[in-house]
Amino acid sequence: MSTIDKVESLLLDEFKTVPFHNLFMLNNIQNKQLSLGGTCSDKVLRFKEVLYKNYINSNLHSSFINGIECHRMLSVIIEDRKYYIDVGSGWPSVKLFPEFKEIEYSAYGMSFKTEIKDNEIVLYHKTKASCEYNRMMVIPKESKSQEDILLDIKNRFVDSSIYPFQDSFRFSIVKDQMFYFIKGFRLRVYSDNELNEYKLNKKEVLRFIKEKFNLLEQYSNVILK
Repeated sequence: MSTIDKVESLLLDEFKTVPFHNLFMLNNIQNKQLSLGGTCSDKVLRFKEVLYKNYINSNLHSSFINGIECHRMLSVIIEDRKYYIDVGSGWPSVKLFPEFKEIEYSAYGMSFKTEIKDNEIVLYHKTKASCEYNRMMVIPKESKSQEDILLDIKNRFVDSSIYPFQDSFRFSIVKDQMFYFIKGFRLRVYSDNELNEYKLNKKEVLRFIKEKFNLLEQYSNVILK
């Protein structure tokens, strides 16, 4: 197995076992167990350790969403070439994004593609619901220092208004060849062949993520928006 294949295998496992969500952010809970998931910072710190345990070194990388530098990623050097890992995404970014060539791929009925410019890579995303590519983020080829990114992570919720998910609950995970995505009280289930959407109330959302994903055992009095 090549190093790229190994990283992407670990990445897919991570998307299947560690959910993206803003539950801790909405409830001002300090995440002391990164295996419970969280926002991009939580997921990136955890996956960085996963890679290290598999003898793969990675660096923290900072990128922009809606013109704001608020998203954390990882970068790796494989055979002297640089790749970006978006494990902290709320979407299933299950492939590495090369710095040196543009790519396009599909997963769970949605598509991703990159556009390389002089000093940055633009990542685009398309779902069956949108039917056209939308700009997802901008990845600068040169990022701030590891120390500065760690400081950003430490202070990431000082001003939560910078995040696109600050106004409502978010949750996503890959399970059983499907991608589950919750925004507010709307659940969408993506697969290669179809997209199904369900409207849930608060109790149904809490029961769903507790029973199906075992997330709320320690947090029974959480607030959802």
